[in-house]
Amino acid sequence: MFKKLPLGLLLISPFSALAHPHAFIDMQTKPLVKDNQLIGFSTQWLLDEASSSAVLYDVKQAKGDKAAQQKLIDEVMANVVNEHYFSYVFDKENHKIKYTKHPENYGMRVKGNEVEYYFDFLLAQPQALQNNEFTLMTYDRTYYVAMRYAETGKRAVDFSSLPANCKGEVLEPNVDEKIKSYASSLDKSQKNEDDSLGVLFAQKVKIKCE
Repeated sequence: MFKKLPLGLLLISPFSALAHPHAFIDMQTKPLVKDNQLIGFSTQWLLDEASSSAVLYDVKQAKGDKAAQQKLIDEVMANVVNEHYFSYVFDKENHKIKYTKHPENYGMRVKGNEVEYYFDFLLAQPQALQNNEFTLMTYDRTYYVAMRYAETGKRAVDFSSLPANCKGEVLEPNVDEKIKSYASSLDKSQKNEDDSLGVLFAQKVKIKCE
């Protein structure tokens, strides 16, 4: 179930669109701060109904067996970790920041007909916030799955944990119409056709601190 498609989540169904992207994840995230240092991010990923149906089918097959259900979650998280959480964090000097390989507080919950995965991923080394800035980008490199903060003006990104000397914002990508047309030309059999697309459509979570 977990090794066939991007995200390792089996995000494929008869209802998938003919053009990239074929599945959609609405994201929420919150910076994790301790002692004026950025230590990681708390994240929730809500799958669309078509994608969720495949996961819900496997959950149903587990027939209430909590150990079996936990195994399903563990397998998904293992694949997410293997893909570096599909997330990229850069500091003020544009250096990529490494993470730990062990997510915390992770799990899955059902919201109506949709499935939400949640987890915290921690930086390998805490990063001082003062006089620094950070950029977080989360995306499927092939753009087979669109991963977005759908409610940028509301609570999709919660910056309330930041100290007073920091500000956060979400920046939208400026995608050329030719790139959009190219993505639309890729059908679902071409999921590994181009792994440079995702970054072009990715939003940026920016944190700037004085």
